[in-house]
Amino acid sequence: MLYILSLFAGLVLAVQNPYNVNLGKQLSSPILAGFMTYIIGNIEFLIALFVLRINVISVLSETFQKGFPWFIGGVLGAIYITSIIILFPKLGPIKAVIYPTLGQVTSGILIDAMGWFNVQQSPLNMIKIIGLVLLIIGVILSAYTPKVNKLKNVTSNDWLLCIWGFVAGILSTIQGIFNGNLGTLLHETSEFQNTAELTASIASSFIAFLLGTLLLLIVVSLNRELTPGKFVSGIGSGTAWAASSMGAFFVLCMTILNPTIGPGLTVSLSIIGLMIGSIIIEHNGLFQVSKNKTTRLKIISVAVFTIGIIIIKVVG
Repeated sequence: MLYILSLFAGLVLAVQNPYNVNLGKQLSSPILAGFMTYIIGNIEFLIALFVLRINVISVLSETFQKGFPWFIGGVLGAIYITSIIILFPKLGPIKAVIYPTLGQVTSGILIDAMGWFNVQQSPLNMIKIIGLVLLIIGVILSAYTPKVNKLKNVTSNDWLLCIWGFVAGILSTIQGIFNGNLGTLLHETSEFQNTAELTASIASSFIAFLLGTLLLLIVVSLNRELTPGKFVSGIGSGTAWAASSMGAFFVLCMTILNPTIGPGLTVSLSIIGLMIGSIIIEHNGLFQVSKNKTTRLKIISVAVFTIGIIIIKVVG
């Protein structure tokens, strides 16, 4: 069941990406779009905590007293989502997914192997290395376009954007782990003693969105992008609410899954969902994304990626 949830979270993320980009166009600012999705996410999580009768002041107190460094996951998440919104139109829908994906895959496997951030250690062996190579090959194949060799036209700026995407993917993985650790910590406090773990995960996700909101508020204020008119436009936008709801769902899923099935498997399964979703969206030209027919190579890439995960998590 948890594996299916991870796959579905990836599908949701594939849909959220173009929604975020469309919101950025609507508000004439990708950073402001990220800010509005975080504002709405905060509202949604606050409503959930209110319904569950959780004392938000107590949650904030416990978090800032005992939750360092885990509560900074929200800041990492804000950097990640804003990066994707900015990179999506610059790199295109495939590359804007591919380089963050490489960062997510490699960091997830490395963190598993080293046991960093309170993650249960799962040492690397030759079988897992082979699986990791297949994951990377699968990711690269999904982005490969055989029409023209454009390597000669690649500029230093292009490479910087690709590196930016790769680092953003690493931050995404760390964000999920930090949020999960914060959820585990909160569940051990008196406020959550008689509640399900899901409730603590919702509280952790709320903290992530709150910290992300504060970071983006500083950025949009320094850039003087936030005006009353744009704020009202964002709050009243159906695109913003849809993008925020999908983002909140994804963050909550990562918060739940990372402590239970591990960051490596969580990231890998969600990426399969992300790749499948991205291929379907491009093939049909959904959500104002440029239409791009699915090739046999892309189907092979998903198969190779899946085999890599099986080798790492079942055989290895």
